[in-house]
Amino acid sequence: MKRVIQSCLLLLCLLVFVFVGMEQQQPTAAPTNPNASALYAEELSKRLQATNFTQQVLQALREAGYSPDSTIGYLIDSSNYQIITIQLHDGEKIDKSTESKIQSIIDKLTAKHQMHPFIVNIERLEAD
Repeated sequence: MKRVIQSCLLLLCLLVFVFVGMEQQQPTAAPTNPNASALYAEELSKRLQATNFTQQVLQALREAGYSPDSTIGYLIDSSNYQIITIQLHDGEKIDKSTESKIQSIIDKLTAKHQMHPFIVNIERLEAD
């Protein structure tokens, strides 16, 4: 009987050690800084202005034959989620090919300036 109790206690201790070891091996969620997103957006905004990025985008799009509006919108949440919105004037067909070509233009410019890539959002402006 004594042997059975000792075996049960040994098994119980072994299980406790296994569970503790498994808990320590699981990655813990890194605490997020609520200001990190705002700081990243501010830094990127400064970089966009310093490199005259918006004008370069407009020029590259015009050279590729597109007629973008003179303003571009940016939505920055993090380096993994940043959106650039480009409005094209009425008459330009927006299909997958157009989106792909414009995404490629933006990707080349972001790589040139060593920025994280943007998700491109294209909107069509209709004539009044």
